[in-house]
Amino acid sequence: MKRFANVMLVPAIFFLAGFGETGKKVTAEEFGKSWPFTVESGEVACVKGRAAIFRSNGEEYQLNGIARSLGYKSIDPIWKDNPEIPGTKKSTGEMIRLALDQC
Repeated sequence: MKRFANVMLVPAIFFLAGFGETGKKVTAEEFGKSWPFTVESGEVACVKGRAAIFRSNGEEYQLNGIARSLGYKSIDPIWKDNPEIPGTKKSTGEMIRLALDQC
């Protein structure tokens, strides 16, 4: 019985610690003009199934509807305007793809 308890304890510790919620570092330098954020760097990640998020400066922002429905902070405060099409924002499509690649 003791061995069974140890076998069950290890996965539980990883689960509670957020193990499996991986991320990928991304930077403005790496993406150049297509960089969609006002911050210089961060991490895209897939959490809680298929929620795509962007982490920067201790904050976690939603990149897709799933993350929004889970209550992640709006990306709007750090989302760059698109100077080529007035009234629109830069595409976050590549960031969402990279985040979901982490699922």
